[in-house]
Amino acid sequence: MSKFKLSIVCIMIMSLDIVAEEKQNIELQSVRGILGDYILLEHTQGQLRAGYIGFSENTLARTNGYALGGHYHFDTKEYYGLKIGAEAYTVLNLAINQKSINENSDFFNKNSNSFILLSQAYLSGKWGNTEIKLGRQTLDTPHADSDDIRMMPNYFEAYTITNNDIDNLTLAAGMIDKMAGWENGIDSQKFVDVGETLGVNKIDGIYYASASYEGIKNLSVALWYYHYSDIANVLYAEAGYNFTVTSANSFTLGLQYDQSQESGSSLLGKQDAQTFGVNLEARFDALGITLLAAYNQDNSDTGAMPLSLGGGALFTSMEDQTLDAIGTKGSAWVVGASYNFKNIAIDNLIFGIAYGNFEAKDDLIYKANEIDTVLEYSFNKQFTLTTALAMVDFKVKGMNDYKQFRIITNYNF
Repeated sequence: MSKFKLSIVCIMIMSLDIVAEEKQNIELQSVRGILGDYILLEHTQGQLRAGYIGFSENTLARTNGYALGGHYHFDTKEYYGLKIGAEAYTVLNLAINQKSINENSDFFNKNSNSFILLSQAYLSGKWGNTEIKLGRQTLDTPHADSDDIRMMPNYFEAYTITNNDIDNLTLAAGMIDKMAGWENGIDSQKFVDVGETLGVNKIDGIYYASASYEGIKNLSVALWYYHYSDIANVLYAEAGYNFTVTSANSFTLGLQYDQSQESGSSLLGKQDAQTFGVNLEARFDALGITLLAAYNQDNSDTGAMPLSLGGGALFTSMEDQTLDAIGTKGSAWVVGASYNFKNIAIDNLIFGIAYGNFEAKDDLIYKANEIDTVLEYSFNKQFTLTTALAMVDFKVKGMNDYKQFRIITNYNF
């Protein structure tokens, strides 16, 4: 590790010793992170959802998918801090009797069929400020997350522990063994070994440890380490700073660094990600406007870290395009804006638009632009509706432009 890289980590670790002034909840999210955010239903037992997805690519016929789905969750009562949780998730293909080559399978299993899955089944325990969770569960880490942008979010078979004994400091560690969901690349209805998900044979799992601190006024810092058995070691660092101009105007600045290096048998070959990122969000609540700008640069020969299980950690990740898709050194930038219609007396309606550019250092290898639009509406505490349109325009020969539209509505009970 170079002196410069090491200094970034040391600064973040040393900052934990600074006297805490005020705890702040600072969120640094990409477009993909906002669209794929999965909010656990703390006061409900289940959810029903209906969805449509359409995909059209130049020279090819349009594909469509229609689905109905949902889940039901229950927990036992605590007994000496222990409890058991379980959840069943169902997805129904509403066009099951109209199968054709024009069907979009993103919502369904590998055969485009309906399915039912025991999506969560865990033993959890909490004693003081320490909590464990063993079994099938949701995760929210930089390189393994739920990424809820289809009918069912990602789920993981994992073993985790979290501790908050020190004020404002969260320590966590865990091992991820399997993954279910459309992004496991094999079959969304099955928990697949994470090695197979990454394109190799079974591995011993992904081990991680993290520390995050929010005790300094307007500042949050986090450090994550992942060990992908016989694949790579990954280091991810993030810092966010929030400053308020007036009660209605605020700015959030984010910095990130992501590094990977092959390890063990190097089953996926050389890994040499060295990716830097900056993110700036400006909120003007009186106007109902939020502005976003983000930039990522990778200087390695192998490109940005391609091992994320979910939407990924980078600030520039969009609905479809991400920097790691380039496969070599390159850069990406995104600008966006959203408007909250409450300022014209329409509550709970938000519209957003973003434009991104993804480009390899040699733009003859890869160059693409993406425009995302999203409309979110909450009818009440139970009903929500999200529509998202992604339009991707490639600037290199041999790659077809395409559009993707999806609409998902949820009813929580």
